[in-house]
Amino acid sequence: ENGADTPPQDPHDLVALGFVGISDPLRATVPAALRRCREAGVRVIMITGDHPATARAIATQAGLLQGGEEVVTSAEIAELQNGDLAKRLENAAVIARATPLDKLRIIESLQGHGHTVAMTGDGVNDAPALRLADVGVAMGAAGTEVARQAADVVLADDDFATLVETFVEGRGFWRNMRRALGLLLGGNIGELGLVVGASALGLATPLNTRQILAMNLITDALPALSVAVQRPEHRDLSALAREGTAALDAPLRRDVLRRGGSTMLPSLVNFALALPMGLPQARTVAFSSVVATQLAQTLDAGRAEGTLTPGVAGAVASSAALLLASLTIPPLRDVLTLTTPTPLGWGMIALSTLAALGLARLFPNGDLPTRAPRTPVALPLPPRPRALLPAPALHDRTGPPVRRADRGRPPHLR
Repeated sequence: ENGADTPPQDPHDLVALGFVGISDPLRATVPAALRRCREAGVRVIMITGDHPATARAIATQAGLLQGGEEVVTSAEIAELQNGDLAKRLENAAVIARATPLDKLRIIESLQGHGHTVAMTGDGVNDAPALRLADVGVAMGAAGTEVARQAADVVLADDDFATLVETFVEGRGFWRNMRRALGLLLGGNIGELGLVVGASALGLATPLNTRQILAMNLITDALPALSVAVQRPEHRDLSALAREGTAALDAPLRRDVLRRGGSTMLPSLVNFALALPMGLPQARTVAFSSVVATQLAQTLDAGRAEGTLTPGVAGAVASSAALLLASLTIPPLRDVLTLTTPTPLGWGMIALSTLAALGLARLFPNGDLPTRAPRTPVALPLPPRPRALLPAPALHDRTGPPVRRADRGRPPHLR
């Protein structure tokens, strides 16, 4: 035996018995998930510390290297200035032998050129990049505590396919919010247009204060909420990718104006035609026309995914019941100063509803936006995800709170 200060003897007379290879195989769900990302306009860059040959083999197996995309090494990145780095990253799908500093430079370069960057990681050296990215995603099973603290989202099962499902849920929710906003603003513009139009034509006021409040309660509460919270009926990311990124962009403004005009015109015509039957009956017809038109538009928006969800159907049915109650139950009808419509009045209400739907179909706005959003970038390729766990708030993380814009910067520059 060798003592503590005695150097070990050089090995000799050894016989090679074989080689042992260790492989971390690619998950079976990754190639399909990458195809869905590509269809959705999400660009994926794999950043790894492995040898370029190993990184190329994994990327090829995953289907990441297509259409002339390249493997870039850390040594190449180190020689590039920021402007040249952005050009080099345009065709890069794999970054090999990457260091933590390389990750920060890559994220800053992509963000500087208008990309929204989601960074995935599991190690301690990934923490700065997770905080610098627009969305930091840490692995829940294999990730370190430091990575989880630095991230905005923690993937409990570490599956990349689950991360893609979050795109579906997020884009589906954004689409629903835009549709609900279109319904709310379009309905209110239609109501305003009805009052302004009647005044411009020298007609009596079509709605009083109580009727306007009741109208908004019936049309703006349950129907719009049901559209906002419905789940996407399909998982087609390429269709969801067509949604705009601005809160009130040109396509959404066109949708609002289309809905407002479809609500105002039939209701205003009905009010003018019903005035010979008396002001109470005319106001009842106008009130009912506006409500019925907006409920029909809610059904139309709820069926935009191909099937009418139970939540939207239930909300519209409940609001329709409130409308009927306000027209037929004497105490409620008297409070709102409405009357029960005559058979002719019911017919006018039905015709205005059909006319509103016809106008909406005659002047469609496409499927909302016509301009593709900025390309999100997912970095890098993680092992796996399904359930999402919220990461701790920024003020709960180690150290003082850091603004998103200051993440990754030295403290003296914040």
